[in-house]
Amino acid sequence: MTLTEKVAYLKGLAEGLDLDKDSKEGKLFAAMFDILEDMALTVCDIDEDLSACEELVDAIDEDLEELEEYIFEDD
Repeated sequence: MTLTEKVAYLKGLAEGLDLDKDSKEGKLFAAMFDILEDMALTVCDIDEDLSACEELVDAIDEDLEELEEYIFEDD
């Protein structure tokens, strides 16, 4: 289960509690779940960016390895 799915699950559980959305508690829970959802989306974006960086670093590493072999092949 992904992070965003877990947040959606929690939101569903909270909706099942039938909290009054105009009460102090209802407003608090709604705000907390909105923040959790934003955080989960941000973490997912960061994870995607990190994966792209890892692929780029791997490509650079392979290119550097080829360059080292070319330069130091006489040694």
